[in-house]
Amino acid sequence: MTTSYSSHHHFVLCLFLVSFLCVNSQNSYVVILRNESPNNVATDQCYVNDEIDPAEKVVLNPGMSDHITTTFFPGNFNTLSCNLQLEEKHANLFTLFDSNDTSICHNPSEECLWKMQEDGLCMCSQVTN
Repeated sequence: MTTSYSSHHHFVLCLFLVSFLCVNSQNSYVVILRNESPNNVATDQCYVNDEIDPAEKVVLNPGMSDHITTTFFPGNFNTLSCNLQLEEKHANLFTLFDSNDTSICHNPSEECLWKMQEDGLCMCSQVTN
């Protein structure tokens, strides 16, 4: 009786570890959106891979950041686009990450930092190894 329980226990543990390794072996990318406006509240509402249903709207007081981490699928279309607003200034659907566009953040080994300032949006990317 003890042997079969032990075998069953090891089998379940093995399945758990294999599934855990599969989930954690996926690549992801990180985009940080920081409100650097000294006085104005910013909002963002982002879409991953042009999904139809948007995420909830995030309110960023001055100095606050929104850290967005999402799965990167090699060989597929990977995008993060956001509707951005800084008080009355609006940017309709702005792409912050696109794996097919080398002019902006596109590499999952980079941490993309976008700074919202009074005069616009500034991109700073940093390689994370």
